Amino acid sequence: MNSQGRQGAEALRSNGSKLDPAIYLSGSRGAAATEVERAIRFLREAILRGDYKPGQRLPQKELTEQLNMSPTPVREALRLLEAQGLLERVPYKGAYVAEVSPDESEEISVIRSALEGLATKLAVPNLTPDDLGELEALTAEMEHAWREMNIGRLRRANYRFHALIYSSAGSQRLSDMIISLWPRFSTDTLWMIPGRAQSSIDQHHALLEQIEAGDAEAAADLMADHILTAGASITEFLKKQQV
Repeated sequence: MNSQGRQGAEALRSNGSKLDPAIYLSGSRGAAATEVERAIRFLREAILRGDYKPGQRLPQKELTEQLNMSPTPVREALRLLEAQGLLERVPYKGAYVAEVSPDESEEISVIRSALEGLATKLAVPNLTPDDLGELEALTAEMEHAWREMNIGRLRRANYRFHALIYSSAGSQRLSDMIISLWPRFSTDTLWMIPGRAQSSIDQHHALLEQIEAGDAEAAADLMADHILTAGASITEFLKKQQV
């Protein structure tokens, strides 16, 4: 690992798995961002990173306290995320993160594979040496988290690895399409499948090698395969749970 990777890995480890709202609001437009926009960004990022899992209830009172907002913008953010399919409302109980069926998981993995392969292809020429150092650090963090069986840290490092690549693609519309599909993919299930976590980490290593080599086509193919094989594993697992 190069010096950038070592420094990045140490910084990541020092953060642990604590939920930090500042992370989710870092992309906001400061004072120009409305409270509803900030709440949506916070919740979407939290769902994407797996801090809120499929089937988990989102307690409105706790969210208003965490975001230091009145209930109105939080309630509106939950309503809008429900309209986008990220949340489901249960009468008299509240909002829950939407759960995913095996058939939906299979369909989404095919779409994600195409979109994220394209995003990777577009991103490779734009990634800076600092970006490569961070990707290396995140890959090392995934290894470290898996050895410690710290699924929260593994999940977060995985998300940040992918998010860094896609945000470098230079296409906000493409990024938005990818973001809309991530919560509909039961990533946490992946870590429960024997052998799948290490296989996923190995795929990240192979992908990083092609990115560092500047081979956009090869990196795109590896990313597409990474998403497809993960999706196939998740779908198979979910179908077995229904038997």
